[in-house]
Amino acid sequence: MVDVSIIIPAFDRRDRLVGTLKSLEALDYSEDAFEVILVDDGSRDGTAQFFRQREYTFQFHCLQHPHNRGRSAARNSGVKKARGRIVVFLDDDMQAVPDLLREHLKHHRDGHRAVVLGNIRRAPQVTPTALIRYLDSRGVQKLQPGAPIPFRYFSAGNVSMEREFLLQTGLFDERFRSFGGEDLELGYRLSSNGARFVFAPGALTYRLDYRDISDLCRAMKIFGHDSLPIILRTHPQLGELFKLSNDQLADHPRGRGRLPLRPQLLRFFLWSPWGAVVRGAARALNRFPAPSLLFDYLIFFSIMKGYQQYVRNMGEPAAEPGERFRNLPS
Repeated sequence: MVDVSIIIPAFDRRDRLVGTLKSLEALDYSEDAFEVILVDDGSRDGTAQFFRQREYTFQFHCLQHPHNRGRSAARNSGVKKARGRIVVFLDDDMQAVPDLLREHLKHHRDGHRAVVLGNIRRAPQVTPTALIRYLDSRGVQKLQPGAPIPFRYFSAGNVSMEREFLLQTGLFDERFRSFGGEDLELGYRLSSNGARFVFAPGALTYRLDYRDISDLCRAMKIFGHDSLPIILRTHPQLGELFKLSNDQLADHPRGRGRLPLRPQLLRFFLWSPWGAVVRGAARALNRFPAPSLLFDYLIFFSIMKGYQQYVRNMGEPAAEPGERFRNLPS
């Protein structure tokens, strides 16, 4: 009987996945009690063909989308295939510790609607930089032990929940095809449906790939252009998370060719030369300790610049999301 289904969406990451699946073979859990579902989301590196030819100690399924549909659709395909009571989502650049499943499952014994956030850390072989240290300190890592976990810290890189609870809440929104947004949107719906977010430090995975500063800014700009408008149309109340006022969003997405921000102060912070100066400073300081505020600003600046471009174009069809984001690390 399968207790747990591990779902991994994959997109042109064959080499990294070798290490991911090898780490899952070392899990301290009955091999008959869990399955791994790899969803090849239109990869061009032969991912599905490569892994279907290999043998595993656990139950393995490889699904394949003929075309790239985004991580939301890939994860949803995995959920529909899954047989486990608990589903665990992992990214395709993770390496799991042997206790991963045991640490997740002990938080599902106490009742319904637990959403267990695993611990994602930098792999020992990854050279730390100021940006990597910053990224490793975000989200749930910012909280004191035992503090309530806000829905905005939900991330599908290493997380588990009951499959039926996810189906009841609704799967990932497949309108998200570019970078980001699907986690925040689903986290909000899970919270609204009574989810209890729990952090499991022992449910540890090591991340191998990190963006550099240029790729991070580009990813955040894509998020602002492609994903943020979907969030605001679906849940306009979330505008406050991005410093967007609800009353200013009242006519979104029709707009008037302007960025609906608190005008004077944010216009100053979004002045393009500031972004160039801060990016240069971040690159220069990346080998040394650097203030978190530097990267906070770059992320906010890039998101808002992407959203500003969206508002100016008012939703003109963008380039194929999978193509524009294909070469960025996940």
